[in-house]
Amino acid sequence: MKLKSIKTIFLIFILLYSCGQPDEYFIGKWQIVNVIENSKSIDLVENWMHLKNNGTFESYDGALKKKESGTWRYQLDEKRLFIDGEGEEADSEWILSIKNDTLFFHSASDDVYLIAKEIK
Repeated sequence: MKLKSIKTIFLIFILLYSCGQPDEYFIGKWQIVNVIENSKSIDLVENWMHLKNNGTFESYDGALKKKESGTWRYQLDEKRLFIDGEGEEADSEWILSIKNDTLFFHSASDDVYLIAKEIK
């Protein structure tokens, strides 16, 4: 009887853990397909961000033909991603959410959203 209840508890733990979202679900390469600023939508073609698991990132802006790199850190309790890029203007703070294979970045300082799809 004791072994059966331990197995049941273990199974429940595994199921709960597997249903949860990993803390670093955003790590990977993301194509930024859309920017919404003040309710105005802008489609993007060649923009991406690669958030690496070592705390660094690389990004590319196709319109400006500009690459950028830097570091990131994540505040789990508030789901905030802090980007520290090259130069002061490149620093930003985002609140993250994910639905299916789409990652949403909401600017913590203004009315800007980035919508990104994972590049596999």
